Amino acid sequence: MEGKILSELTWSEVAELLKGEVVVMLPIGGGVKEHGHHLPLGTDMMVVDELAAGVARDTNVLRLPTLNYAYFPAFMDWPGSVSIEAETFKRFVGDIIRSYARHGARKFLVLDGGVSTHYPLTILSYDLHNELDIEVAVTDIRGLGAEASDFVCEAKQGGHGDESETSNMLAIRPDLVKMGMAKQEFPPAPYITKGPTGIHKITLKTKMGGDSGINGDPSRASAKKGRVILDAMIADIVAFVKSYSGSDDIHGSEDA
Repeated sequence: MEGKILSELTWSEVAELLKGEVVVMLPIGGGVKEHGHHLPLGTDMMVVDELAAGVARDTNVLRLPTLNYAYFPAFMDWPGSVSIEAETFKRFVGDIIRSYARHGARKFLVLDGGVSTHYPLTILSYDLHNELDIEVAVTDIRGLGAEASDFVCEAKQGGHGDESETSNMLAIRPDLVKMGMAKQEFPPAPYITKGPTGIHKITLKTKMGGDSGINGDPSRASAKKGRVILDAMIADIVAFVKSYSGSDDIHGSEDA
């Protein structure tokens, strides 16, 4: 079982594939977004491409080209970073999905490599379900492979350009990682938004601060850790796709 890369097919080949029970996968990962002094701007895009390749290798998804511009408002003060306004981003992704729904696709998976992007994409999934009676699943980068990441990573704090993300890049493109510039940084949290056990209580969104634009300790990263994390992330998505593609009723319980 192996997926297809849509950009490598003819329209007639795609038309035939859309007659079956298929999942159309749209990877989204920032192509120019700051990740500190030690990681390239295209980190998110490269990680998402790695995940998408793994999912396409182990399932029969139809893989769209990666969308590498999206809604990243927290990074606008950092040179080189690009953010697309939320409504523009949501409409753009919606039009991509509508194009395939028009030709018969009923199930979609947005492989989302961002955090801020998750919010407009979740709204979009509701809107398209109500509008077209299609299903649009959206991955959550904070949960994919989280158990493996918690197990192999030594630093228990982080979130951006950290041990986990740096390990992923060491496994994918070590030539682009400047480990000599990987420094620990934990920007102060000015308000209490979590309980004593780490459970989120309040949501408060602010810009990425600090001196280098990271949150975590990338100095502990390794390619070995990255491979474990990436494989776990792929396995999470593959398990979902296999159940999703084989069921006509895959509605989750998170309907609030």
